[in-house]
Amino acid sequence: MRAGVSVADGVNALSAIQFVLSGPTKLFGAGPWQDGDTVRGVMPADRLFPGADGRPAVGSLGVLVDEVVGYSIIGSLPEGAWTVSTEIWIDIVRPLADAEGELSASARSIAPGSFATGELIDASGNLIAECRERGREIADPPDFAVARTDFAFDGAVDLDQDLSGVLSLREMGEGWVLPVVPRWENPRGVLHGGISLAASEAAATASRVEAGSDLATSSLHIVHTRAVPSGVDLELRTTTRHAGRTLWVTDVDAVWNGKVCATTRVSAQA
Repeated sequence: MRAGVSVADGVNALSAIQFVLSGPTKLFGAGPWQDGDTVRGVMPADRLFPGADGRPAVGSLGVLVDEVVGYSIIGSLPEGAWTVSTEIWIDIVRPLADAEGELSASARSIAPGSFATGELIDASGNLIAECRERGREIADPPDFAVARTDFAFDGAVDLDQDLSGVLSLREMGEGWVLPVVPRWENPRGVLHGGISLAASEAAATASRVEAGSDLATSSLHIVHTRAVPSGVDLELRTTTRHAGRTLWVTDVDAVWNGKVCATTRVSAQA
């Protein structure tokens, strides 16, 4: 059965997937693999970095989710095709602080080349989060013969930091700045979608904490509108949309060269 043809349970059969490691996958230990019509991946518990509120940061899940769900979309197309993530959702159903051991993610294609859903469980089998991703096929997939894997995470990052420190975020005005360095690139040489998600959630949490809220991130939705090249400073501009005692909503616009490259809505609830 070729890729993209629906099977009996409504899930699309996957073609053989060629996985390419990158700096983000090595940092978060999030390398995926194919298991029949499912893509799976794991993340060590020690890579669930804390946020500004001291809790395990939901943004730490960004690379794992983007890799596992994203490759599920890629696999639903003919072998050799490639997609980019346009939207990613993560909904927390059990506090990350209650997760036991490493996290495991699994995902399946729902619509060939465009949409997949997944879930994250902990080592005890507890459901931690539901996730989904929308992708778009591109005409210029990575050249796998020369795909860069040598620039990956090189151990220069101090892992005994919160997520903002690991990403080298620095505060600026009403927001933060993410230096886009080679270790944050995806196989196409631009900013990895999971890193932009992580940085945006970290900025939203820091903004919420600075405003005096102790609510925990409960869900987020990022939309990638354009690629971000390496070597630039990406501004993360935060805007509080709702500031309540039991619900807080923050929007984060990732801006480079005067243009919004990604926009994220982060909700926090009691």
